[in-house]
Amino acid sequence: MMDNTIVGTATPTITNEFHLLTDFGWYGSAYRLSTCSSQLLFSKIYEQWRVKWVLITAVIILEIGSVVSASATSSPAFIVERAIAGSGAAGILIGVFIAITHSVPPRWRPICNSTIGGLECIAMIVAPVIGGALTTYVTWRWNFWLNLPVGGVTMATLVVLFKDSKNQKVPNGSMISKLKQLNILALFIFTGSIVSLLLALEWGGTTYNWDSAIIIALLVVAVVSLLPIWFQAIKRASAASSGAMLLPSIIGLAAAAISSGFIVSFFGYCTPLMVLGSIMMTIGFRFLTTFIPSTGSSAWIGWQVLFGVGIGFAISQPWTAIQIALPPEDIPAGLSAISFAISISAALIIFISQNIFSNLLRDGLARIPGVDVEGIISHGATDLLELVTPSQKERVLGAYNWAVTRTFWACVAGVLLGFLAALGMEWKSIKKPNKVGDEQETSAGEKENSIV
Repeated sequence: MMDNTIVGTATPTITNEFHLLTDFGWYGSAYRLSTCSSQLLFSKIYEQWRVKWVLITAVIILEIGSVVSASATSSPAFIVERAIAGSGAAGILIGVFIAITHSVPPRWRPICNSTIGGLECIAMIVAPVIGGALTTYVTWRWNFWLNLPVGGVTMATLVVLFKDSKNQKVPNGSMISKLKQLNILALFIFTGSIVSLLLALEWGGTTYNWDSAIIIALLVVAVVSLLPIWFQAIKRASAASSGAMLLPSIIGLAAAAISSGFIVSFFGYCTPLMVLGSIMMTIGFRFLTTFIPSTGSSAWIGWQVLFGVGIGFAISQPWTAIQIALPPEDIPAGLSAISFAISISAALIIFISQNIFSNLLRDGLARIPGVDVEGIISHGATDLLELVTPSQKERVLGAYNWAVTRTFWACVAGVLLGFLAALGMEWKSIKKPNKVGDEQETSAGEKENSIV
């Protein structure tokens, strides 16, 4: 969805308007955090009610979040409103794949999954360019007003064309009994623990010391969209230009994501692409840590393409594996687990990266004589050089570059964990579905349940 990347190129400008550089991690992570914490709730909701109407409700929630994000007057308000949009996105993400499960035979699901992933990637390709252009030539707020017509068309399409699946078994019972099945109290406690963990990662070492009572309490109770930041702060690119400079990674991601479904359908196995994609991501992110202000276009284009293709190969394989390996009644829970893992990982990496960035930036600026550290921190990402003298600019830029590029080590570590997980995946061919899959494919073929 466009919301995943459209805010990236607008983030530096938003920090300038709200005069809070230290909040920029929350602009992306609040969305991811609410997406993550809402996954399990939506998984239960999809078990109790029809996919069509839950999906429409999720789109409405996303639309509400977009409206209030576009009209935000302060950084805290914008963060809260991004969280509202993220909760709607959670329902959309899992709902689309559940709809595929109920409507498409197993042998065609890899192609459908990769096509959906490819369409999302196309939106991600367009989003930074549109977002950068709107931010530069109109206002960053139009990045969110843009969701209104898109969401309106989506809801109209769902209402008119999407048919309730006859394969979905919706339990009988009153509204009260269904609400009890959601186990909202347990989900609320779980969400609180996740929020506490992320707050600890956000505040530890910056707002509070790691050994402070608040951080310890948060840890007991229980990361930054950096390419636009690097391009705009280090390369001095505009929001529009930085969006275009992100295209190599997203184009590579889109091409690989779309082709991966056909590759899996032909060979029958999804595990090899997960392993290969993890290796490509590890190499790509590793070389991002070597970027300096003078890094040329051939380097930042080439390494973006490498890790982008790696992401594209690996990203849709867990969805396919879940749909093939589990019986139909367990698929919503499995899809929710995968979606939750993706969302919590994205939120964690944003918070961890922001913490690394903030600490290293403060340390680097403190080593430069005569620099107003807090003044630079409180300014926006693209305005940081306005507070320093000409003789200090090179060292300040170097400190900023060092802080940004060190955060990519968090990505390397995360991808290596994914590589180890991919090595432990079962090699199960989609060409040899289990008995449940055969029966479901026959049933799906006999009934007109396809998504129009």
